[in-house]
Amino acid sequence: MERYPEALEDFDRAIELDPKYDWAIARRGETYRLMERYPEALQDFDRAIELDPKLDWAIAYRGQTYRLMERYPEALEDFDRAIELDPKYDWAIALRGQTYLMLKLYNEALADLNRAIDLDSDDWYIFNRALTYLALNQPDKARSDLVLAIKLAKQHYEKNPQNWNNAFNLALYYLAAQYTQPAEQLYRYVLSQGASLEPIHAAIQDLNDFLAVFPNHLQAISMRELLQSSLT
Repeated sequence: MERYPEALEDFDRAIELDPKYDWAIARRGETYRLMERYPEALQDFDRAIELDPKLDWAIAYRGQTYRLMERYPEALEDFDRAIELDPKYDWAIALRGQTYLMLKLYNEALADLNRAIDLDSDDWYIFNRALTYLALNQPDKARSDLVLAIKLAKQHYEKNPQNWNNAFNLALYYLAAQYTQPAEQLYRYVLSQGASLEPIHAAIQDLNDFLAVFPNHLQAISMRELLQSSLT
């Protein structure tokens, strides 16, 4: 429900009752991550992983925290470790691919994203593979992936227009496919419908990641400014 302060209160209370409750400690870490309180998130993930070194999802969440902090070598270490524990952990594999994309290691990114898509044809994985193809100057393959990502996200949007994360994803897919007007219309529409803070922060982060690969994309810069201005 994105009621993070209340979530933290309950996690604090549960951990006070059982200081070795690794699930609650890691979930509190994830709550801190969603609040962008990264040092506190890392502290909790470290503590949970110390209690259970095989807690693959907590290791992957810590990797995601490092990725958001642009501490990419540490992110890769954690993703490697999580995938070693669960070789079919598609989310960790895709995030490792996305981290390789940020580092401009495009062939490594492509290998991971192909592997993740084989496990789960998620539109977000397909979109990141499209960006990798664009970076590798393979526009036809990129276009095919963008068309598919848009189709899947539109299906989700038709079922639940108030899934703001999906709506922002669809807007980003339009933007990457150079459907300039639909992209801007959808960003503005979602903001006008009262999207909550967490999806807006996530959409800004996704535009940051996009701009790390394509730093001169004027519409992405403009849409990021639009989202940032909605927070003030």
